[in-house]
Order: sequence, then structure tokens, then C-alpha cells
Amino acid sequence: MLACSLAKEGAFSLPLSRIRIIRHEEIAEFTPKVCVQCSDASCITACPVGALSRNADTGAINLDRDACMGCRQCVTACPYGGVQFDPIRNIPLICDLCGGAPACVEACQLPQAIRYVQYASKEA
Repeated sequence: MLACSLAKEGAFSLPLSRIRIIRHEEIAEFTPKVCVQCSDASCITACPVGALSRNADTGAINLDRDACMGCRQCVTACPYGGVQFDPIRNIPLICDLCGGAPACVEACQLPQAIRYVQYASKEA
């Protein structure tokens, strides 16, 4: 989470991370909440102003901050809880895969708890 916020925001800030780890320490379970880059992304469809789009190169969800009106429809629409929200700037925080080299994966090389795997598109 800290690697994400540092890469995206230039600060070690858990609330500014695009990934959340839900901790259930009593049963030793840790569940990541992150954008899974759905092929039929409900967050893109839910955005009333078209502020979310798909990056043609990486396939990741991109946010146009200038177009976003902060309605949180993308947060509500995500079935995986993968869209976080920054209430200070009034914008969603969505993983954009760091341009194809996710900082979270780089930071977690040992023990490889996070991996980045690209799947071939159905059109290919």
C-alpha cells in the first residue's frame, strides 16, 4: 500500500493508495482490494461524464481528473471494492497498473505476495 501511494502521490500515505489490504489477523487472512481491470468495467459505464476510460496500451482504467465531478458512481459500481476515493481532492483512486510496471509488485518481490500477470485479449 505504501509503495503504491509513493509511486502515485509521492508520499507514504495509506489513504492515498490504490490498493487496500483488509486484515483479519485473528484468522491470519489478508485480502487485497484492488482494481482487477475488468474487461467489461462497470466503473467506466457508471461514470456519467466519461472521466474513466481504458488505456489502449496497458488495458488499465485511466482517470481524467479534469472531467471527474466526484460523484462516486464508479466506487458504487465496482463489484470488487477496487475503487478507492480521495475525499480531499474529490476523485476516485483506481489502479492504472503504473503504466505496466506496478510499484506494488516491485516492492513485494520477496515473498511474491503480489504478481502482475497480463492476459491476452479476446480479440487477439
